[in-house]
Amino acid sequence: MILPIHQNPADLALNILTTRIHLPLTVLKQHTLQIGLWILRFHIIGESHLVTIEYDGVLVLCELLACVEVDASSCLHHHRFHDLAAHCFQKSGYSIAVEFSDSCGDAPVETDGVLEVAFPKIADQTPITRIVWTRVGENAVRWHTLHVYPDENKIACVHSLSYFDMLNYNRAL
Repeated sequence: MILPIHQNPADLALNILTTRIHLPLTVLKQHTLQIGLWILRFHIIGESHLVTIEYDGVLVLCELLACVEVDASSCLHHHRFHDLAAHCFQKSGYSIAVEFSDSCGDAPVETDGVLEVAFPKIADQTPITRIVWTRVGENAVRWHTLHVYPDENKIACVHSLSYFDMLNYNRAL
């Protein structure tokens, strides 16, 4: 059973890491996508979402958008959303854009897979977290996430769009 937790989108942080995350995270749903020696794992966690990418059993990248504290010095990129302003991060072969709105919209029509968790109602609204992914050609994957935060009869929707290109990802920092 999932217990309701009052989270605020202003508590979100985007953490991009090249090492494993050593935090206690509650994985509610997950899916593994294998493309040759590449493995992408999509996780809906109690705190939002986590995507891990491995190549031949070695971790390459972790994308964590969540209301958790991560040591910024351990991150390739760290950004807090205190002001709820849109934010983008890009590196060779990988990008993510995060934006906030009061409109949640529908899931993209063209998808290869969907994970979704509906949480207990808060203020007569149902919070959800959704990850939708699509292969883009043979070597790239795009995923969209939606995080719905209801509070006081309002809804805040957090959208992210990520892109990972297996051929052009540059592991060098």
